[in-house]
Amino acid sequence: MSSYTQDDFVSFRNIINETLALFNDLIGLENKKIDAISENDVTLLDTYLNDEQAYLLQMRGLDYKREKMQGQLGSDGLTFRQMIDKFDGGEKEALNALYEELSSKSSELKKSISNTRKFIDLHLNSINALLEKLDGAATYDKKGAKEQKPPPARFTPTKA
Repeated sequence: MSSYTQDDFVSFRNIINETLALFNDLIGLENKKIDAISENDVTLLDTYLNDEQAYLLQMRGLDYKREKMQGQLGSDGLTFRQMIDKFDGGEKEALNALYEELSSKSSELKKSISNTRKFIDLHLNSINALLEKLDGAATYDKKGAKEQKPPPARFTPTKA
């Protein structure tokens, strides 16, 4: 006997579907960020980073909806898997399929984010190598006299 109603099933399914849609959008955004990095288009990358902030706010809103729904169902502290186990028959099967898709998309998103970070780190290494080459080059002031150069800036990858 299920401890949830049909309305509970619909609410739960909708939250999973919204999360799946958001994960798909984020995966697409990560791919766009890689394209912008490879084209050295900093302005476009900045636009994508701003878009990412909006997606993160959406994710926070979904998390709030999930917590609220769990509170209403008396399922505080339960995982999605534990909540799915409280459904019966076709509802449980449908939610299990959605959960598997959600798990797959979550892994794909993590991989996509990791690839973007690696790509950024690779480009930072290229920039550092170029700066080291330029380190030995002479610079001159307006009168043609050799100038003392300040030490070059170094870019380092950071963790968010």
